[in-house]
Amino acid sequence: MSAPSAPPRLLCLPGYGSNASEFESSLAQLQRMVKGAVEFVFVEPPLALLPPNFDRSESAEANPSLLTSATPRASNNSGFALAELTALVRHLRSVLETLGPFDGIWGLNQGAATASILAALIAEPSLHPVFKAPSASPSTSWPPRQLKLAIMCSGYLPLDRRLESWFSKPLDAPSLHVLSQTDEVVIPERGLANLPRFQNARVEWTETANTLPRSATWSLFLKELIEVHLDAETEGSNDETR
Repeated sequence: MSAPSAPPRLLCLPGYGSNASEFESSLAQLQRMVKGAVEFVFVEPPLALLPPNFDRSESAEANPSLLTSATPRASNNSGFALAELTALVRHLRSVLETLGPFDGIWGLNQGAATASILAALIAEPSLHPVFKAPSASPSTSWPPRQLKLAIMCSGYLPLDRRLESWFSKPLDAPSLHVLSQTDEVVIPERGLANLPRFQNARVEWTETANTLPRSATWSLFLKELIEVHLDAETEGSNDETR
C-alpha cells in the first residue's frame, strides 16, 4: 500500500510592518477550511522594503519607526542598491533550499512585491548569479520546482529597471492579484501594472485596503482557487459551492 502523498505547500510572505505570526493569524479561517490539505509555510521578511510612496531622502535615523529590525533597506521608488538586491535574492534562495520545495507563493503588499521577484527567479534562475549557481548540497534539488500559483494582495513591483527586465515575457504561473480602489499605499495603477507580467493573471477587487480580506466568502473563494491550482484534496472539494 503506497504512502499518502504530501500536501501541496504554499510559501507565505508577510508585508511591511508585519511578521509571519500576524500573517498566519490573518489566514486562520482559510487554514481551518482546508484542514491540512495544504501546508502553509510562513517566513519572516528578510529586509525592509519601504512603502511605495516613501521619500528616500527621509533617513531611518530621523524616523526609526519607518523600518523594522530587518536590514538593509530599499526604496520601492528608486530601486535597490546592488548589495540589497543580492542580499534579498540570497535570502530567497536560502528559504527555498532549507524550507522548500513549494507549489505556490502568497504575498501581502511588500511580501507580494517579493513574491513577484521570486516567481521570476523560479521561472528563470539564470536571471541572477545567486539563483543560477548549483546547490552546494548534493541532497538539495536545484533549480526549484515551478510554481503552480502566485497570490498577491496589494502587490506591485519595485521601480527598478533590472527587475523590469526580468519580466520581458510573462510568467507562466497562474496568478491572483487582490487590489482595492481605496488603497492609498499601493495605488491601483501600481497593482494593475503587475498583471501583464503574468500570463494567466486574474484580478479581484476588495473594499479592504492593503490588507487581507477575511470574510467567509473570500476564504471560500481562496480555498477553491487553491484546490484548483494546487490539486489540493480538501474536505468537500468536490461539492458545488460557487
